[in-house]
Amino acid sequence: MDLLKDSLGYAIKCAQVRTYELLFQMLGPNAITPARLSALSIISTRSSINQSELAAELRITRASVVKVIDTLESLGFVQRQSIAGDRRSYALVVTEQGKNELLGMRQRMDAYELAISSQLTTAERVQLMVLLAKVAAA
Repeated sequence: MDLLKDSLGYAIKCAQVRTYELLFQMLGPNAITPARLSALSIISTRSSINQSELAAELRITRASVVKVIDTLESLGFVQRQSIAGDRRSYALVVTEQGKNELLGMRQRMDAYELAISSQLTTAERVQLMVLLAKVAAA
């Protein structure tokens, strides 16, 4: 098997490397990491999501999600709030500072999305996203 020609996994990895390089180039070296940005975005769109749900959404372990949340909390972007009747779980809520971070990132992320899909038509971009979702769900 020629990995350069025949491996879907290798092609996805190459695309990921390119997109991450471009992301850090466009967002700058002090930007929030893609994993933390993804977590912050999910928390902002899912009212009072808990740590277990976030871990499942991100497809990472509970231990890993705790580290992500700890960092977001230390940056002032997220707060843990007690859930009535459940002393072992916390609801995650985006702070005003976190909302401002997301708003500030929005324009740069829009430019990033345009850059990584610049070689695709709108229909191809939609098709690629559908196909990648199928690969991710397998």
